[in-house]
Parts: sequence; structure tokens; C-alpha cells
Amino acid sequence: MKIALRTGSWIATALCWALFSALAFFILLLMRDRARLIRDNDNERLLNALFTSLRSYDDFGSAIEANPVLGERIAGFGIYGDDLRPSYQWGAVPDRFDEKLLEKHRVAGNGRYTIPDKRGKGVKFILRTGNFPPAPPFPPGPKREGRAMPHHGRASDAERFPPSGNPPQPGRFTRPAAPLREPGYSWRPGDGSGQNRMMIFRQGFGFFNTLSGGKYFYIDIAHPAYWRVITFTAVLFPLSSIVILALVLYIRNLYMRNREYRDRIEAQKNLVVLGTAASTLAHEIKNPLLSIRLQTGILQKLYPENGREELDIINEEVDRLSGLTFRINDYIRDAKGSPQEINSFEMLRDISQRLCGRNIAAPGVPQDKTVLADPDRLRSVLENLIRNALESGGAKEDVSAAIGENAGKISITVFDRGRGIAEADMKRVFDPFFTKKSAGTGIGLTICKRFVEAAGGVISLENREGGGVAAEILLPKYGG
Repeated sequence: MKIALRTGSWIATALCWALFSALAFFILLLMRDRARLIRDNDNERLLNALFTSLRSYDDFGSAIEANPVLGERIAGFGIYGDDLRPSYQWGAVPDRFDEKLLEKHRVAGNGRYTIPDKRGKGVKFILRTGNFPPAPPFPPGPKREGRAMPHHGRASDAERFPPSGNPPQPGRFTRPAAPLREPGYSWRPGDGSGQNRMMIFRQGFGFFNTLSGGKYFYIDIAHPAYWRVITFTAVLFPLSSIVILALVLYIRNLYMRNREYRDRIEAQKNLVVLGTAASTLAHEIKNPLLSIRLQTGILQKLYPENGREELDIINEEVDRLSGLTFRINDYIRDAKGSPQEINSFEMLRDISQRLCGRNIAAPGVPQDKTVLADPDRLRSVLENLIRNALESGGAKEDVSAAIGENAGKISITVFDRGRGIAEADMKRVFDPFFTKKSAGTGIGLTICKRFVEAAGGVISLENREGGGVAAEILLPKYGG
């Protein structure tokens, strides 16, 4: 099954648009994936920087406020215990941790969750610490010798662990009698169970230990660059699809125009060939044909009773060759002519009366449909169509015609019940010198197409159900 050029061009346009849109979508997905990897890497880097800063500070809030990068990127920090209430908080954090958030997101290695927050232009970075081992107790021992470490305003061990009469138990820490309070962050006393309730940091010789309390670390990290990429790709994809569609349509238009120009060039080549042939026929054939006609006339006078049938055959062939030269001359002359108002019904009636001996227009057809065309050229078109219908192999009584309106133009259609046109030949019926008739010239429909298109109309042929062909021409209405 062959696909028409215009239909095939639309299919190719749709496929190209889908292919390039999919490619653009894949590229944008890669951009998003790269932004996500950078975001996750920043999360780990900021987390490492935060814990590293705790070597010099007592709590997370002080470490965040003292580091410009952490202060700019971290909007809130909280530690949530088993009761999902914050045992430590700094900045803006929820009053209660919602574990349902974790069900909608995939957990990364080491209990890490990354929850995008589009409204806040950041991410909620959550670290689950339930599997962390408890920090070892502070063992009693002699004071270490060496360079004193900076105090940074922290409470001393005596202040943090006042004498209570009960020595610390292995694996547990004793909560301070009065929790430290600083602006911007706070402690919430626990129930004293000692397991997963609080985090203690110890400083000495450049290292520290974490942690014996807290089920979740909650860190609100700003990621403006990540959200810029997300917003950019979300806006760019529909725009890129529209641009790709416009580009593909533009290329299709260029291709179709190129095909039209190529067809016109081919038609011009045919005109050159036909012009040369017409000139040759006019000078080399018409004179011999005239001589043959004169000789047959003399023979008919000398022998009126003998050889009449043979002489009639010679005269018919001479007429056919003469008609061929006239048709070629029609094809190469100005196709538009002098357009004027023409009553389509009257012209169809006159031509059909002369060729068929009757008016082939269907009863009840409108008789006032006027078209804008050259009279001689329209007459040539209708004569060709009616002659083709009479020579189609069907009954002459089945030849009919109809007049109406279609797509804002006057429609004149000639019907027959002949052999029809093979599908393989349908695209070639308007080619010069293409014919399946033994006595045909193959130039009639070519002339019809040239004259109709020059008048601003369209001609088409279509096989009818039950056999035969419907030849329709559409011409502009006069004054329309």
C-alpha cells in the first residue's frame, strides 16, 4: 500500500517531532539527575563540615552560626527521640517528626533520606541514627599533660557532671542538672532512660565522640541551585517541544515547496519538449497530412464505389494525427487565457448535445451557477471529459453530469459506467502521453489539468462503486 506524499510528510513530521522531543526530554532528565547528584554530594559535605565543626563547639547551633557556609545553607537542625519530639532544635524545625514522610521516599545508605521541599527551595535531609552504637562513657583518669585545648565557653566536666553520690554507670551518661540554653536553639529534658535521649560531645586531642541519644537527625538545607535546574528543565521541556515542532513543520514546508518547484521544473521541461514536438509536427506532419487528404479526395472522386471503406480509414487516421497536433498546440499556449463569466449549465448542455445528442446534466441541477474561466479552455476541458466518458467502455446512456458547489467553488462532475482506472495508474493519468487506449494520444487529461489549474481550480478522478469514473472539476465562482 502506497502512502500519498502529503500524508507521508505528515507522518514523518510527527515521528521526527516525537523523536527529537524524546531526545530533549532525555537530556533534561540527565540535567536533573546531575543536579540531584550535586545536591546529595552537598548534603554529605555539609554534614561532614557540621560534625567537623563540633570539635570546637559544644552544640550544633554554635557550630552552624560560627561557620558562614553552614549558616547560609542550613535553615534548621533538630534531633528527635523515640517519642518523635525534638530533644534538640535550632532554627525552624517541626514540633513533631512525621515518620510517614519517610514511607514516600527511598532510603539511601546509612539511613539517609532526602526529601525535596519545593516551597522552601531546599531539601529535608534526615539521618536515622537508631542503628548507631552508643558512645562510650567518659572514663575517670588523671589529667592529660600537654597543650591545653581552647575552652570556647563550654562548661567544665565538674559543671556538666556535678557530684550526685551515684557514680556514672558504664554505657550511660548523666544528664546535666540544668540544660544549657542559648538564643536560637533549646534542649528538652528527657525521661532519664539514658538510651537514645541525648547527644554528648567530648573534646580532646583533636577528636570528639558522638552520640548516645536521638532517633533522627533533621537538617533543613537550602539548595537554590538545585531548584533553579528543576524549574529551568520544567519550563524548558514544553518550550523545546514547541520549538522542535515549529522547526520540523518549517522543514516539512521547505520540503513540500521544494517538491512543488521540482514538479514545476519537470512540467517546464515537458513544455519545452512539447513545444519542440509541436513545432516539428506543425512543419513536418501537417503538410504531408494535407497532401494525403487531397489524394484521398481525388481517389474518392475517381472511384466513388471502390475502396470507400479503406479511404475512410485513411481519412480517420489523418484526422487523428491532425487533432494530435492541435492538442499539443493547445497545451503549450497560454493556459489562463481571458477569464470571464460563464454559465456552467449552458456550456455543459451545448457540449453534451453536440457530442452525446442529449443533455447529460441530471434533472434538477441548478442552472444559474456561473464560473470565472476562459470560454475556449473550459470548452476544451468539458469536451475532453465527456469524450473520455463516451470512450470508457460503458453504455453511452450511462454518461451523466452534475453541477453543484463544493468547498466554496462550483463543481462540475462527469460520470460514466466504464472500466474505471487501475489503482496503479491513478497517479499517472495526468502525465503527458500516458494512455491505455489503443487510439488515444495521452494528452487530453494533461491539457484539462493545465487549463483548470490555470483558472484557479482543481481536477480529480475517482473510481465509482459499481464501476466507472467520476471526473470532477472545481472552478472559482464568478464574483466569489
